[in-house]
Amino acid sequence: MLTVYHAEPIANSVKVLICLFEKDIPFESHYVNLLAFEQHSDDYLAVNPDGLVPAIDHDGAILTESSVINEYLDEAFDGPSLKPADALGRARMRIWTKWCDDYFGPHGSRIGWQFLLHPLARKLGTEAMREKIARVPMADRQQKWATIAAEGFTAEQIAESRSYLAEGTRRLEAILAVNTWTAGDTYSLSDIATYAVVPGLVRMMPDVVNPEAAPNVMRWLSAMDERPAVKRALAMPNKVFETLRAAGL
Repeated sequence: MLTVYHAEPIANSVKVLICLFEKDIPFESHYVNLLAFEQHSDDYLAVNPDGLVPAIDHDGAILTESSVINEYLDEAFDGPSLKPADALGRARMRIWTKWCDDYFGPHGSRIGWQFLLHPLARKLGTEAMREKIARVPMADRQQKWATIAAEGFTAEQIAESRSYLAEGTRRLEAILAVNTWTAGDTYSLSDIATYAVVPGLVRMMPDVVNPEAAPNVMRWLSAMDERPAVKRALAMPNKVFETLRAAGL
């Protein structure tokens, strides 16, 4: 039995969902509504004490961290391999995945938090947010939530994130100028990791991610969008707008 705890099909949750569908792995879906703070509930903290999604429970073994989960799924289950066959290709896959995990993802997340979660936190009010922040298990994430609940990230912090995202786009454009996929000619886990960020950049940074400035990135994105596994992942539950409407936003 494989149970997958995930949020809407974006960011790290979509990484794991795409991997599952690429390998056609049967699983039980457990949706965690982040905007309703279900990730900090007692039930979910019993699954992942860090209060982060995604997480998987495979026959009682709990795994967290989306990139680690995907490597595990690729190795533990049948289906097409999602790693290049050669050592160099696998190294390139891991190098780019690490860049996505260390820079692309976090800085995309910062901008997303500012424009999505900041209005929600202000709408809920200081006292309600104080109670919710107290349930966040890690000090650094408590501080992040406190920032969002107050004035939000500074203009300098947002500019820093935009700079990292622009640099990541330039690096990705260079990789895809000479390769079909992010690790070479083989579709792999690093493409899945990249898809957790790039679709959002088309909306957040259209001046950087567009057919004129980044034609190879846009070609790659179109190819990703056409993959059946990506379409299946994007069809998974998404309660963002429903939750925001319920909050009066």
